[in-house]
Amino acid sequence: MNQSPYQLVVDATADDYRKHILGNPLLDKLQKGAVTVQHYASYLLETFHLVRHTSRALALAASRTEDSQRGLRAWLLEQANEEHGHELFCVKDLRHFGYSYDDIATREPGLGAWSMVTQNYYLATHGHPAGILGVASATEQMGSELAGALSAVVASRLQVGPNALTFLRSHSSFDVKHLDEVKKAINEFAISDIVRRQVVLARRYTLRHYGQLFLDVADQDNSHMRVEQPIAIAA
Repeated sequence: MNQSPYQLVVDATADDYRKHILGNPLLDKLQKGAVTVQHYASYLLETFHLVRHTSRALALAASRTEDSQRGLRAWLLEQANEEHGHELFCVKDLRHFGYSYDDIATREPGLGAWSMVTQNYYLATHGHPAGILGVASATEQMGSELAGALSAVVASRLQVGPNALTFLRSHSSFDVKHLDEVKKAINEFAISDIVRRQVVLARRYTLRHYGQLFLDVADQDNSHMRVEQPIAIAA
């Protein structure tokens, strides 16, 4: 039985997903209970810088598609509209920890967020616009598989209320829908080996960069705020 283009992309990057995401030290900290409110705030700060540029990169990529790629152009524009303003979920959550918008927006991003932002703009302005399908397949998979469990951990162990969990909670449902959409897009627009290689490369690098974002968060010095009990983040 022939595999779909999407499954070929996922299979080609399975080791990257296991190593950089599932095997990330941040998830190990979560499982051992070594997480703090500052870790969570740091995650939101890094995510803000990533997400605030997502819709712009998608729109730029759409502007570079040829008329023969109208379907891909339409998908990129639809996703740009869907993602527009999602960084404000991070702002809403961070306000509960005393951060103002200026505090958030003027803070420099870490290496992981910086790498993903610059990669996305490269794909949008110089690379193959279809490469963004690889980026989306990685981020939407992580959101659909991990956001709900992470939200539950933060709520139960750190006593963070639902009003400060809007980004994670919303994306645990948003990203299920978005992952289904990106699967369909890859199966439609990444049929050729040339395009699929670009999608695989972008997905692989996104997993590595997102792994670095997790490392940036995990490296926060919060040992004095360690929670006591181990945490199970997945069944």
